[in-house]
Amino acid sequence: MAPAAVIDEIDMTTTLARPRRSQADRSAATRAKVLAAARDVLCAQGYSGATMHAIRDAAGMSLGAIQHQFPTKAKMMAAVAAEFAAYRTRIYSEAIRAGATPRESMENLIDANFRMVSRPEMAAVLEIHLARRNDPELDQEVGPSTRRFERRVRLWGHFILHAAGIDNDAAYQSLQLLNNAVTRGLTVEYIRNPDMALIERSVAIWKRQMLELVFGP
Repeated sequence: MAPAAVIDEIDMTTTLARPRRSQADRSAATRAKVLAAARDVLCAQGYSGATMHAIRDAAGMSLGAIQHQFPTKAKMMAAVAAEFAAYRTRIYSEAIRAGATPRESMENLIDANFRMVSRPEMAAVLEIHLARRNDPELDQEVGPSTRRFERRVRLWGHFILHAAGIDNDAAYQSLQLLNNAVTRGLTVEYIRNPDMALIERSVAIWKRQMLELVFGP
């Protein structure tokens, strides 16, 4: 048999032996592709530029296929935010568990949080949250998962402080608000000037101050 015929036969055998993906697998792959495209467009063009048509072009699929997964832009944006919240939840919980002491757990949590600043998902989700102010439908879709995530982070902080014998929830809430503001501000700065070395130096200063405020020198 000629070499080309052997290759053709092997290719055909491989194709025939390859199991067909289930409808659920195909749907999940389409969903992941759409969400990745939405994230990229949000980062590049902002919320107003992330139209269904722009996302369709970035994903390279029909508008009908996208709308089968996400009937509205608000539902798609909510899925982008929820997916990133789930990722952050996993990373933060692993960081906390890796700490041998409450202080180490808090330090790990701060480090894990600021590593998010350079991720495109962080910029994308920031765009979504800013748009919630003037879009009631978006706010309604995004609100529930956002509140669950924020409540979980607050509880983690409380548990860490209580394990350290610190009982000052009001002070922690103020620090958390400041930490959120610094995180979002640095995300904007990274978008404007992606100098990670500068971001890391700024984070080191903020982390040192936060730890000293909570645990002392």
